[in-house]
Amino acid sequence: MQTELADNGIRLTFESRDEAKAFFDQAKAQAGIFLQLPDPLQFRDRRDITATAPDFEFSFAAEVVQAFPAAGSWGTGFQLLDWDEKALEAAWAPSEASKKAATKNVDNEMGMSPQFRIKQMNPAEKFRLALKANRTERAILLRDTSPQVLMGLLSHPQIENKEVLELIKSPYVSSGVLERVAKNRQWMSHPEIPGMIAKNPKTPQPLAIKLLDSLRTPDLQKMAKSSGIREGLRKAALKAYMRRTGQRL
Repeated sequence: MQTELADNGIRLTFESRDEAKAFFDQAKAQAGIFLQLPDPLQFRDRRDITATAPDFEFSFAAEVVQAFPAAGSWGTGFQLLDWDEKALEAAWAPSEASKKAATKNVDNEMGMSPQFRIKQMNPAEKFRLALKANRTERAILLRDTSPQVLMGLLSHPQIENKEVLELIKSPYVSSGVLERVAKNRQWMSHPEIPGMIAKNPKTPQPLAIKLLDSLRTPDLQKMAKSSGIREGLRKAALKAYMRRTGQRL
C-alpha cells in the first residue's frame, strides 16, 4: 500500500483488490485504521481518505486519535467517520461497473436520459461520476442520498458556488461535507454559504459558533432571534450581534 498526503486528504493506493479487502476488513473490525505518514497530524485533525485498487475506489472520512514518531515517519491512528457500508459493498462489484461502463456509449446513442442512466448506478459509480460530471449530471447528483457522492462533487474542479449552496441544503449532507466546505475560502466568500453552514444542525457547534463572525449583520440578527436553531448557537449569535453593534446585554 502506498500512502500520499494531499491538501486535506490522504490517498491510499493498493496493488491488488485482495490487499485492499484485507485492509478494510481490519478497519471495520477495529472501527479505525493505522497509517505510517511522513508528517505529523494534529489530534482530532479530520481527513478525507480515498482508497484505490484495480477496479475499486472508496472514500471515507477519519479523525486522528493518536500520533507518535516511528522510524523516520509518524504512526497515526484514525477513528472512522461518515462510514458508508453500503457504498463500500458496492465498490467491491467490478463486474457490474465494467458492464455498465462498456455499454455507456450504446446507452447514449439510444437516447437514454442522464437521470435514468445515473439512477442505474451504484454509489461507488456515482462517486466516480461526481468527480468529472457535466453540469446536467451534477444537478442530478446534487439530489443523491449518499454523503459520499456529495463529497465527490466537492472535488469536481468546475463546481460552482451556487451548486455548493444547493449541496449544503441537502437533507443528506454530512458533517464531513459541511466541514470541508467551511475550509474553502472561495466557497465561504459566497454571502449565503457561511450562514447556511452555521445554521445546519449537522455542523459541529464549535465550528458553527466560529463562523458567526463571518456572517452579515442582518443574518446575525436573524439567528439571534431564531427559535429554530440550537440554543447554544442562538445565544452565541446574540452575543456576537450585540458586540458588533455596540449594544449591551
